[in-house]
Amino acid sequence: MKTLTRFAARMLAAVATGVVAASSAYAIPILVNGGFEAGFTGWTTADQLGSEGTFFIQSGTASPINGDPVPPPPEGASAAMTDAAGPGSHVLYQDFLAAPGAAILSFALFIGNRDTDFFAPSSLDFSTPALNQQARVDIVRVSADPFSVALGDVLLNVYQTRPGDPLVSGYNAVAADVSALLAAHAGETLRLRFAESDNVLTMQMGVDNVRFVAAEVPEPASTLLLAAALIAFAGARRNRT
Repeated sequence: MKTLTRFAARMLAAVATGVVAASSAYAIPILVNGGFEAGFTGWTTADQLGSEGTFFIQSGTASPINGDPVPPPPEGASAAMTDAAGPGSHVLYQDFLAAPGAAILSFALFIGNRDTDFFAPSSLDFSTPALNQQARVDIVRVSADPFSVALGDVLLNVYQTRPGDPLVSGYNAVAADVSALLAAHAGETLRLRFAESDNVLTMQMGVDNVRFVAAEVPEPASTLLLAAALIAFAGARRNRT
């Protein structure tokens, strides 16, 4: 019986080790104040020089400056939203530590383009002669200029408006699997950026409920270890009797 007890103890220790290993393998990054209920705590806003407007805290069903009809924040009482009386380019970002694991980046997004179409040049510069009416979400290097869209700076483009997209939509849930990116940059500080540029007509970009969540993964190894331990223990008991 003592032999069986020692055997069971060893198997339980192995299962515990498997549980710890599985837990650490599925760590995910953490974002602060993803619902904007604490204002812009944890976030940084930037506006291109000469821009009108900025990101504001939105509540209710009217845009912060122009009073255009917008949906209420989908989570809590607040969201972040751009608005302006004139053209500009606006960025909202938060830095995070990349951790290896199966993770999904998710957020709710509202787009309110009051023009007749989107225009998406490879720039967030509103001051150029080119028509620039777009919104985009990226994960970028922290060393990059806040408005850069250079290939060497943008690690992942999560979302971007394109010509022909619905002009007004949302708040829509957007989700992207970022597991490969996190694994490739484990231990690095990266930047999640929401950006909007408009030099044609008024445009709003609303953001809410921003977070990383664990992706579904195959059955954890700890469960398989537990099953193997129980089978082996049962077999040992039968042999003993």
